[in-house]
Amino acid sequence: MAGVAFKNITKVFGKDVRAVDNLNLDIRDKEFMVLVGPSGCGKTTALRMVAGLEEATDGDILIGDVRVNDVPPKDRDIAMVFQNYALYPHMNVYDNIAFGLRLRELKGFFWQLAHLSDAKRIKQDIDTRVREVARMLDIEKYLLRRPKELSGGQRQRVALARAIVRKPKVFLMDEPLSNLDAKLRVQTRAELIRLHRQLGITTIYVTHDQVEAMTMGQRMAIMRDGLLQQCDEPEKVYRYPANRFVASFIGSPPMNFLPGKIGAEGGAAFVDVGEFKIPVPADNPAAKMAGSDVILGIRPEDIYDAELQGHIAPTPQNTICAKVDVLEPLGHEYVAYLGAGQHSLIATISNETKMKEGQEARFIVDLDRIHLFDVTTENAIR
Repeated sequence: MAGVAFKNITKVFGKDVRAVDNLNLDIRDKEFMVLVGPSGCGKTTALRMVAGLEEATDGDILIGDVRVNDVPPKDRDIAMVFQNYALYPHMNVYDNIAFGLRLRELKGFFWQLAHLSDAKRIKQDIDTRVREVARMLDIEKYLLRRPKELSGGQRQRVALARAIVRKPKVFLMDEPLSNLDAKLRVQTRAELIRLHRQLGITTIYVTHDQVEAMTMGQRMAIMRDGLLQQCDEPEKVYRYPANRFVASFIGSPPMNFLPGKIGAEGGAAFVDVGEFKIPVPADNPAAKMAGSDVILGIRPEDIYDAELQGHIAPTPQNTICAKVDVLEPLGHEYVAYLGAGQHSLIATISNETKMKEGQEARFIVDLDRIHLFDVTTENAIR
């Protein structure tokens, strides 16, 4: 077993900067876990504490069943891929990949002291492993080149190869795709997912990109100001965000938030936002909070053009009127910026729409997908 566990982990810089605050997180053996959040949320600090590059102020870090707080980085059996690749510029690709193996297997510069036959066998084993990983990442033809002769995507593959060749217990990846262009990022994301399935090694992946988190992670842990906000499978985080921050961070375009008040009429509850009213599901606790202020959340993709034949029929309860301020064409859909009185909304609608900028239009809200948040705590009400 080579899972990773954070047990009440806190990291304080200086006197009062709490980069990570009482983090409790269990990462399963062979799991691909993504730590995601805005800059300064503590995700990279958490990763560096697993690597041994930062010392925890309080709490325990376990790799498998072993507490590693006091274990030197070189003895933790981890491999880290950095954002800036960290390749040796004077070495060719082959030597960059082989360097860590030579240090470990051949005992650094003292390998020559070993029996000649043993040294030869070890060198052959390293050569086999380097070429095997190079084939896996399609960089075998670059083995004699130096980093400066490679593109950004090729350098990233070399950095990945250097980590993979060691066959560690845990991979640590610190925003490894952020220096790649958009097309190459998509391609490399798919390669990393394929490699993880093939290798089955526990992986902790840090990113600020919620698209990477959604597409790559078996589970994702969302952090903010050093605090863990939610940890779950991407689809569950998207469908059931724990609080307003998670709801706003996950999803593109971001969720719409409208201040409202719970009302009741004829035994049914609704959220009144001024320009329109949205029914509250009877099984939601907010249905019994008449008179309370709440925040209504609606994702852009849950707002539809009422004039198009869709899977939701328009009714007086699910239909709202809004002015179309801006339409951004994205080929397969439009991003529509809407004005409903004092409220601004964003909707993603079909490219078959006939609506035009500046006109009033009717929209359908998927009532099964609305979100309600407490005004004070900003936690989800459900």
